[in-house]
Amino acid sequence: KNIKNQEIFKDISLTFEKGKAVGLVGLNGSGKSMLLKAICGFITIDSGEITIDDEKVAVGNYLKDAGIIIEHADFLYNYTGLQNLQFLAEIQNKISDLDILSTLKKVGLEEAKDKKVKNYSLGMKQRLRIAQAIMEDPQILILDEPFNGLDKKGVEEVRKILLELKKQDKTILMTSHNSADIEILCDEVYELERGELI
Repeated sequence: KNIKNQEIFKDISLTFEKGKAVGLVGLNGSGKSMLLKAICGFITIDSGEITIDDEKVAVGNYLKDAGIIIEHADFLYNYTGLQNLQFLAEIQNKISDLDILSTLKKVGLEEAKDKKVKNYSLGMKQRLRIAQAIMEDPQILILDEPFNGLDKKGVEEVRKILLELKKQDKTILMTSHNSADIEILCDEVYELERGELI
């Protein structure tokens, strides 16, 4: 991928196995988030291809059956946490309000479900992002810094959720600046430096 004559990533060849958790690490600007966007089909790549189960992923043919957190996906701040998830759930109509309530409980937002998102703390907003990523029980999770904004208790709770999802044979691809997150959760780790795998 090139942007303004600058190579964002080059010569990357990776295969992710079903049911494995894979960590991507590297300094800020190393290309981690951009690579995740490419894998989701959110950006066009200049060469190469991305496939899942032999189906090509590209802009317009996005990654399917995936829960995604990339950068700060915004919410509708004047609506409640529950309403935000209900709006998102209407896109695919795969889950019920009971499923959403169960997910909010899982991420520790049960008591804040009727509070407007504008009144959520940073950690609560991150819990809501995690809820939207997992609520439809996707097979693949793409998580860019899923622990951002969480306090120690929140980090432990989210790690527990992700470890449970691993046991359910979900494929997880994640970045984290905290090496402990990567060590606890990931089966494989790849390091990026200036867009190259090192």
